[in-house]
Parts: sequence; C-alpha cells; structure tokens
Amino acid sequence: MKLRVLSEKDCRAVLDMAQAIELQRQAFQHLADQRAIGGLRSVAQGDDPPSVTIFNPCFLTGGAGFGIKVVSDFERNALAGLTRLSALVAVFDGRTGHPEAVMEGGYLTDVRTGAGVALAASLMARTNSHSLTLIGAGRISWNVLLAVAQMFKLQRVQVHTRTRARGERFVAMAQALARIEGSGVPGDTTLVDDPAPAIGQADLVIAATTSSTPVIHGDWLRPGTFVATAGSYSANAREVDSAAVKRASVRAVDSVRDSLDRVGDYVIPLTEGVIERSSVVDFASIVAGRTPGRETPEDITYFKSCGVAAQDLITGQHIARECARRGLGTLIELGGESSTEQGF
Repeated sequence: MKLRVLSEKDCRAVLDMAQAIELQRQAFQHLADQRAIGGLRSVAQGDDPPSVTIFNPCFLTGGAGFGIKVVSDFERNALAGLTRLSALVAVFDGRTGHPEAVMEGGYLTDVRTGAGVALAASLMARTNSHSLTLIGAGRISWNVLLAVAQMFKLQRVQVHTRTRARGERFVAMAQALARIEGSGVPGDTTLVDDPAPAIGQADLVIAATTSSTPVIHGDWLRPGTFVATAGSYSANAREVDSAAVKRASVRAVDSVRDSLDRVGDYVIPLTEGVIERSSVVDFASIVAGRTPGRETPEDITYFKSCGVAAQDLITGQHIARECARRGLGTLIELGGESSTEQGF
C-alpha cells in the first residue's frame, strides 16, 4: 500500500476559497440526503498540560470513502514557540479500506470553516447585505472575510479584537488585498474599539474568538441582521448572549445531533429555558431547501459553526484527488500486504 503525505503547501496549491464554498455545499447536501454518516466526535481532555483533542470520523455511503480528522489544542504550546492548534486529516478508499492520503489539517479547517460560514450567510442573510462586522482577527476571521467577500458585494468591513496589534495587522492585510482586483474585499476596512455600534450598523455579524463570555449582545442587533459564531466550542463558553439567540427567528447549527449539547451558545439558553431544543435546525436542511434560511427582511438569523466531519472528509477528498492528479506530496510505501496474506 502506498500513502500520499500532503503538507500545508500542497493543500494550499489545490484548494481556493471558491472551491471550498462549493465543497461545503456538497458536504451539507450529503448530510441532508443521509449519504454522509458522521460518528459522534470523541473528545479527550488533558490536564497536564491543559489540552483538548477531538477525533472526528465520517464515512460516505455506497463505498464513496471515509476519513477522520484529529485536531488538538494545547494551551502551553505558545510558551515553547509552538502553535496551540494542530490538525491531521486522513482519507481512505471506500472500496478497499486502504489509506489514500494523510494531510496537514489546519489550513483545511480554517478554509472550510470560513467557507461554511459564508455559505450559511448566503442562505440566511439578506441578499443585499453589504456591511460586515468581524469580532476577532485570527485565522478563522481572515478566512471568513475571504469567503464572505466571494458571496456578497461588501462595501464596508469593521473589525474588533482584544489585541490591537493583531487587529492592525489584520486591517493592513485586508486593505492590501482590497487593491487586488477580484478579491471582493472593500478598501473601507477599519479597526474599531467599541464593538456595539459596529454590530448595530452591520448586515452581517460574525465572531471567531476564544472568548468564554458573550462578545455579541442581543440588544446591539438591528432587525434583519445575520449572526454567526465560529469560535468558542465548549458547553460553558459562548460568543452570543441568550438575548441574541432568543431574538433570532431562525436558529441553525451544523449538526443538532453532534453539536447542540456541546456548545454554550445553545446549551446555556436551552438550560435557561429561553429557547426550546425543537427551535434549532440542522443547517443541512437549509442547504437542501427543506427549511427556510429566513422568511422576512426583518428576521434576525443565527448560525453556530462547530464544524462537522463531513466537511473535513469532502474537503480532504478533493485535496487528495487534486494532489494525486498533479503529482504533489510524498508517496510512502507502507507495506502491509504480507501480514494480511498470512492472516495476522
């Protein structure tokens, strides 16, 4: 057996944002049609050092393949000059069970998250939306900006972040990108100190932070706003308050089964009795056209992005196919045939 090992550089060479958005549409359509079956994610919580590792498997029916992503967050890595987050994605042949490729999963995760949020915005926001407020200025926010700029004619972007230096770098990068024809990123991209007015002025409000307390409040939102959060992912942390969730006419999450009991954005208002569990819908049903993303221009809509394994698998399969076609990556001979033939 031969295994293709793909670096971040290889993944970047074969996946752009327009492709990523279409791949997310395919992933959620697979879920809606029950062609993608995701096992419940497993979470390993570490105490020394403080860490969390998530194992997220998925397989496609009809022998179309299967895979798994392993993503880790080790809080003390920064002290050693290492990144906190790391991820690995492995994809397998659905007919033989043989491993096909293993790839760096950080870039894949960043891009598919931004693309998934933009897809949700395209289905749940007003079509004439032109102003975006971003809370957070990290890798996910950058990919959200790139993706949303593909789906809407943005005229203004406002950015708020706790770390001003990071926010200034983000805005400088965005303004440089705005000078490139076709990027869709507007030149009017600014850093703001007070998030409340920026949120109140925006058509699209998207947070991607590690905050454990709300950074978006319901009384800041004007009618017609689309809200999405793609950062905090534990049951006792949230990026929106209960008032914001209560005001939403449409409440969606990428998987009710896999995510609703695990993310504070919904767990806390459910525990408080502010909303009912039945009022939260699977985003796949919106993608499939079975549930409306919004019904009136005045609706506030809310999407929580946790990430589902089908997104990783569909995106990983695309990367593996394209890298194989172009001869990218490193092929490694794994062996294994002799032990299999001997029944070991």
